[in-house]
Amino acid sequence: MITQGLEVLIDYSAHVAPGLLLFGLWFALTPRALGAMRILILLAAFVLMRDAMTPLGMWALGSDVQIAFSANAFVLATLGGLSVLLIMLLARLAPELWRLVRWSIGNPVVGVAVGFIVGCLIGVPLRVYQGIEASGIHGYWVWLPGMAVLAYGANALEEVLFRGFLQGYLEQQVTPLRAAVISGVAFAACHAFLALSVTQLGWPVLLFTLIEGLACALVRMRYGVLPATLAHGTAILLIAVPYLA
Repeated sequence: MITQGLEVLIDYSAHVAPGLLLFGLWFALTPRALGAMRILILLAAFVLMRDAMTPLGMWALGSDVQIAFSANAFVLATLGGLSVLLIMLLARLAPELWRLVRWSIGNPVVGVAVGFIVGCLIGVPLRVYQGIEASGIHGYWVWLPGMAVLAYGANALEEVLFRGFLQGYLEQQVTPLRAAVISGVAFAACHAFLALSVTQLGWPVLLFTLIEGLACALVRMRYGVLPATLAHGTAILLIAVPYLA
């Protein structure tokens, strides 16, 4: 599993490296005073990293917003761990953007509870509708820990970018509610290429990501980035299945 996983990760790294190098150079050349531009650069780089996984068979979207991830738990755990490392790197490279991140607002216990509840409200109905039964999926319980690391680690990075940097920046320009709505719509819009070109699944993906994006944005507005991450990660974990080619 590890050897095969390393091959997948090396292939993926080689595939995205040229684009990420250009994004990195663009980010480095952009003055820190241009915060909005630097945020958009990071969002575009993230979209590249996410969407490049589809043609490489690392994850797949199906009808009814079915999400299948690599059956290799090592690959998933590594990607989740690397996402956390990228968050830490961003804290060092872009302290001016990091100051926009509000991890917790109000009572942290309530925030954590709300995050899990919202994630379940998004994920459980879809899991029931799709008829996902863990007992009927070969290797599901072995795969699940790696998937959990990816669900919360990778989505922490996504939430830092959309709800931490973008929504935090917007709150300095408009009301918190309008900032949340813009953040949610931007989140869905950044799935347009995935929905309309990479997978050609169209509006169901955009509708799901719009609902998820708005829900996480509203959780962030009231309780912070950490609860929004828990909502996002829980929803994805509930509807994810191993990708068995």
